[in-house]
Amino acid sequence: MMKPLILPMMMYGKFRTTRVKKDNEGNTIYKRNPDGSYKLDKHGRKIPEKEKVWIYHREEDNDPGVYPSVNHIYVINMKHGKKRLSAPAEKLKEKWEVITKEWMEENNWKTTSKEKIVIEVTPYFPNDNIRRDSNNAFKLMMDAFNGLIYDDDYYGLPRVMDFAKVQDGESPYFEVYIYKKDDEHEILQQRIRQTIT
Repeated sequence: MMKPLILPMMMYGKFRTTRVKKDNEGNTIYKRNPDGSYKLDKHGRKIPEKEKVWIYHREEDNDPGVYPSVNHIYVINMKHGKKRLSAPAEKLKEKWEVITKEWMEENNWKTTSKEKIVIEVTPYFPNDNIRRDSNNAFKLMMDAFNGLIYDDDYYGLPRVMDFAKVQDGESPYFEVYIYKKDDEHEILQQRIRQTIT
């Protein structure tokens, strides 16, 4: 059984996000009707005004970073409706490609051609109270493996095996086991033998 591929989880860089607008004293600004009364939601609560802002996440500042969800890995060109990878996603993908090439050399893995490849992933999330979707990172991961693990990500079979949280002070990561679908029976037999002994 090959060693797992360990990939860092979080993205860093410049991100576009929406936040609640505040006045100069730091108080929330709420939406108003033409008559000056506050706009209310269906629960009778005032609706805050929101604004788009840029935020920066820097790894060197011990910043927790951003999880590579589909919402954060793509930038949509409003004029043409096409999407492309955001700069932080591109940077993380390049980092994953370098780590994957090293793993391939250590494990004597050659790029497969038209062969189904199982990608077993266990995310080790940050130790916080935020819930993250385990499946969200697969798109970027499958793209990073394209041309390395396999010749076409059409043949990648991603599976979430489990999820956990890292210990305090530990960086979040993905633990990835990779093997050919044709070898699945033998891999499962090896795992059973390891649990018995």
